[in-house]
Formats: sequence, C-alpha cells, structure tokens
Amino acid sequence: MAIPTLPKPSHQLMVGLLLMLVFSCLSIQKAAAQYNPTIRSARPGQSVGPFTTGKNVFQVQTGGTYNGYSLDNTDLTGTNYTYLASLRYGILEKLEIRSAFALRHDKTSSSDMTAGGLGLWNAGVRYNLLDGHGDKPSLGIQADARFTAVDEDYKAANLAPRIMLIHGQRLTDKLGLTTNWAVAWTGNNTDPAFNYTVNISFPLSEKVGSFIENYGTVFNGDFDNRWDTGLSYLVNNDFLLDMSVGYGKNDGVSDWFVDAGVSWRVKFGGKQ
Repeated sequence: MAIPTLPKPSHQLMVGLLLMLVFSCLSIQKAAAQYNPTIRSARPGQSVGPFTTGKNVFQVQTGGTYNGYSLDNTDLTGTNYTYLASLRYGILEKLEIRSAFALRHDKTSSSDMTAGGLGLWNAGVRYNLLDGHGDKPSLGIQADARFTAVDEDYKAANLAPRIMLIHGQRLTDKLGLTTNWAVAWTGNNTDPAFNYTVNISFPLSEKVGSFIENYGTVFNGDFDNRWDTGLSYLVNNDFLLDMSVGYGKNDGVSDWFVDAGVSWRVKFGGKQ
C-alpha cells in the first residue's frame, strides 16, 4: 500500500500549534536575562542549546560542510557541499525568532547528473522554559518548519514541521551535557521521524572548546546514528570560529563530513 500524502488539515494544525507557541511566549512579561558575556552558538556540532540570544541581539551562524558517502561492495560514491546560514534575533529575553537557509551541490559517481540550489529554508521560534543554575538543568523548546519554496531537486510536497525539546546541564566544572529530542515530518508523508543528539562539551583552554557527540534518527522502525567531534575558538566575546568532523555507517552506507564556520552577534539598544 502506498504511503498517503500528508493532508492539508494536519499541516494547518501544526502551523496553528507553532503560532500558539509564539503567542504564549509573548504573553510572558518577566524573564531572566539570556544575554551571555560570551556568544552562545549552535556551532559546531548537531546539538542546539536551550538558551536564546537575549533581547535585541542579532546573531548569525554560518559555515560550509563537505560530505562524502559510499555504498559497501559497490563503486557507487557521492559528494555534497552545503553552505548553511542561520539567523537569530531575540525579541524578548527568553524568546527568539530564527530562520535558516542552505545552498547545496550534490553529485554521484553513477552519472554525470548533479543537483544544486537552495536546498533548505525554514523559520521558527525558540523559548527558554527553564534557566538552570549550577548543576540544575536548563530546558528550552524550539518549533520550526521547512518551507516548500526551495529548488525543485529538494522540494517537499508540503510544509515540514518540527518540534524539539532542548536540555542543557553542567556536569562538572569542565564538562557540559546538551541533549535534543525532536519529532519531525518530511513534508512528503504522515510518518514522523524521531531525532536525538547527545553532546558532551569540555574546554581545552579559556578560548578553545571541544566536544564529542552522538546523534541519530528513528524512522519507520529503522535506526541510524553517527558520531562527530570538533573545536571552537573564541576570537572575542562576540565572534567564534569552529571546525568539526563526523562519521557514520548505517545500512551498508558509510558517510563522513568536514565542516568549518563562524558565528557572530550584534547587540542593539545599548549594553545589557
């Protein structure tokens, strides 16, 4: 039996839930300060943190990823280059609006055909539910949706929503834990995917940070997972450089990536 396409009422419901989240967050008047002395970036790695940028802070996270893959016992290989940019703005101390887009170029060894263009465009909100102190956990929620207004090679049939619970916690003076737990739809069918990340971060010096991370997806009973690690360098309080590498082997397919990028922020309306 063919998998049914996602009906329009389901998408309208998900959009309604996103809007309800925005209006609920806007109704909160008092909030603890989110602006940090040094920039908090979702780079490097797959995990995002539970905190927002802080009110009137505009933050950009951008980087390039080169990915390769091969199928076991075959000559089939492929490469992909992606340039990703994420834009974040704090409209309240604990609420930010965000958007991301990615330009892609894909090629396989099996043919001379390539694909390329705008491969991703999404938008959403992040809200900090709980601002933990010391060893207490911090929690956040992020809701976003991928639009269909991308190049034909990467277009889904419908809007693709995602809701994610974000957890962050200090384990020791030198170790931090971040986990993400998400349910997401592709926009092409009704079956949700369940995504997770588990990230252990640790500083190597005052300005150099590092991490090791496991992340994966459960979709229609199939479980895939991968590992990555990387470094970040704090140039100044508002500017961060990063690089990372990752590897996975699932269902007879081996894949890897190398990634490098920058993050920076601007505070409007005077000092915090």
